[in-house]
Amino acid sequence: MDVQVFSIRQIRDQITQAYAPVTLANVDEFAIRLVKFQGEFERWHAHDNEDESFIVLEGEILFQTEQGDFLLKGGEGIVIPKGLRHCPKAANDGPMPLALIIERAETKRLGD
Repeated sequence: MDVQVFSIRQIRDQITQAYAPVTLANVDEFAIRLVKFQGEFERWHAHDNEDESFIVLEGEILFQTEQGDFLLKGGEGIVIPKGLRHCPKAANDGPMPLALIIERAETKRLGD
């Protein structure tokens, strides 16, 4: 495999739609994805077989989970364990918060 180089800044500026992750790179069986948030995600869901990790780069994102709500700001991260129902939420207007997602490459967007 060749060396993979990516630019978060460049890809960030190309993302115009919320909740439409863009894969930046693959590391073994994992994907590093960049995503913007706006409003509430379309539904509560769980990933039965995979943990999911978010690292907030810009803005604030509320991660609603069955174990409580977690408000994260730039520079903070969260790991959502497999099987835990969750639903991210951000402000409905203004700049869209930006986060990295680190998850198995085959993880389905709306859960299993």
